[in-house]
Amino acid sequence: MGIFSRFNRVLKSNLNSLMDKAEDPSKLIDQTVTEMESELKTAKKELVQTLGTAKRLDKKKDELEGEVARWEDKAVLALKAGDEELAREALKFKQKARRDADEAANRAAEAEKAAFEMKDTLEEIEQKIDDLKARKGTLAAKVRRARQDPNDGVSGRGGAIGDLERLAGRIDQLESEVEVHDILDEPKERDLDARFRALERKSGNTQVDDELEALKRRLDE
Repeated sequence: MGIFSRFNRVLKSNLNSLMDKAEDPSKLIDQTVTEMESELKTAKKELVQTLGTAKRLDKKKDELEGEVARWEDKAVLALKAGDEELAREALKFKQKARRDADEAANRAAEAEKAAFEMKDTLEEIEQKIDDLKARKGTLAAKVRRARQDPNDGVSGRGGAIGDLERLAGRIDQLESEVEVHDILDEPKERDLDARFRALERKSGNTQVDDELEALKRRLDE
């Protein structure tokens, strides 16, 4: 969420300055556009990196799926040669490759989901930047009127400026939701992971035995 923090820093700093009578609204709007466009370029690079991570993880998952198939072939070869212990060891490696493949698949899905969410937010920000550029002259005039008449402050903070303020609020909410989710879920997730690892250790030999028997039945058919 670092990219959203940077956008909010630009938004809130410049939106507050817009109502400061010492600042030129036209220059501040130009500065806001320039800074937001700069942050947008950086954010798009991060989006490309996230998509690249998803692609690499998906490729890794495919490679591990190949490992699963290769270890099963080796287990079959060992059984045909009458070496049951060697077949058992091959099936242990197959189980590990299967777990790694599942983990890579889950991480790829998470990275892809994060990328699409980021893409939607960046498109919204890009639209706001375009709106701000298109209406900067009108907005600067509204800000000047609002400065002259304190009771007319609404007009100065309406239109695209109001949209940007609401966007900053939505980004704040998004960051808060992610932070709360991390605080609540991370300890629970770590506990679950530890418990599942313990179960895997206990059941690993049984699963290998079951798969070994299944392979033997296939070869007897």
